[in-house]
Amino acid sequence: MIPASFIPSESVRELRDLTRTRKHLVADRNRKKNRVQKILQTAGIKLTTCIADIFGKSGRALLDMLVNGEVLTPATVEKVVFKSLKRKVPLIVEALNGFFNEHHRFMLDQQLKLIDVDEDTIAQYERRIDTYLEMYTAEVELLRSFPGIQKNATAIVLAEVGPDVVTFKDASHLASWAGLCPGNNESAGKRKSRRINHGNAYLKRILCQAAWATIRIKNSRFEKLYRRVKARQGPKKAIVAVAHKLICLIYQALTTRQAYTEAATCSST
Repeated sequence: MIPASFIPSESVRELRDLTRTRKHLVADRNRKKNRVQKILQTAGIKLTTCIADIFGKSGRALLDMLVNGEVLTPATVEKVVFKSLKRKVPLIVEALNGFFNEHHRFMLDQQLKLIDVDEDTIAQYERRIDTYLEMYTAEVELLRSFPGIQKNATAIVLAEVGPDVVTFKDASHLASWAGLCPGNNESAGKRKSRRINHGNAYLKRILCQAAWATIRIKNSRFEKLYRRVKARQGPKKAIVAVAHKLICLIYQALTTRQAYTEAATCSST
């Protein structure tokens, strides 16, 4: 009388450990990057006004110059920046003109070293994840046929759902397990809370991220669904509706072993 729990195979459980740990490592790295930006702000360095990604090749070279205590002149800055940033050299030099002292240099140096460690660790996890994905080549190809489902999303979906979705009765059960089924609390014509349940936080997060990517495709089924629901219930509920549609179509693809096409249908939505 007790419903069976979803217990994936050992390889899927190991893949799940890898993808979940990678997520936490990325979150830790992002927190360290935020600390770097705070250090720069407290030192009067306004580098983010000139460079969108201060951790890219040009930005990191400038940060290393700050740590090394190098003289920041237009000539030295121009040597380490690339492409369109060369036109912004005067602005970059001005943005680097703060009150960066020895304390800021030490703090920045330590955070950059920690970020480098995180980057290396994340790369090792990603290589390990790739070896597991090689065991599920067919499923990977099916998932990659969906718009918005890239490499990381593919690994997370496989790790959380597994390559075989027969454990779930239908697409609606899978969507409910993922936490993407809004409630239907209505009585006497009054609609009350329609919050979604907690579900699988890892799967729900990555599907919502993928949903944001899919709605950028003009005139696609996902973009049309988003606009239709958004007009009635707002953007947050609309993106959940798109994620719900996405997980139902994923269930169908893994069940029928047919790649996604724009003409595919899902009877459970």
